[in-house]
Amino acid sequence: MIRILCLLFLAAVLIMPAAVAHPRDKARLLYKEGLALKRSGKLTAALKYFHAAIRQDDGFAPAYLELGQVYALLENYRQSIYYYRKLINEDNLLSAGPEDLQVIYHLGHVYYYEGNYKAAAALWSRLLDLQPQNGFAMFMLGKSYIAAGEQAKGEKLCDESLRLEVGSKK
Repeated sequence: MIRILCLLFLAAVLIMPAAVAHPRDKARLLYKEGLALKRSGKLTAALKYFHAAIRQDDGFAPAYLELGQVYALLENYRQSIYYYRKLINEDNLLSAGPEDLQVIYHLGHVYYYEGNYKAAAALWSRLLDLQPQNGFAMFMLGKSYIAAGEQAKGEKLCDESLRLEVGSKK
């Protein structure tokens, strides 16, 4: 009898932590599996894991970022924008931290590829406000203006971005 009770106690001690695992831990495991699938090019399968991670923990920001990236890779820009926008709102654009800068960067690309050049220009401009020496953001802002029909303004920014990049290499 004591032997059985010991075995039951041991089983409870070993099994109980897994049974009451925190949703964030489960979300993290699903997220890691999604990353592995993404790296191997299985984007549709990766989406399922990132969505599952969010179902486990709806505040798990890395999964939202990956959903934005994967949907952009699949050229589903509406969905990409949706998930990026879950991470950032207009208030965040005023005092952006490092994670927000990454979202602004990716969202600027998605708007550009989608053909929404004015929205792209607004984001590249904001990124440039936050990082004035960011030659890439300046170049993309120029490209966005050119695509939106503001040729002279765009060319000036593209030229300036090249000078900025050449100057930083010296």
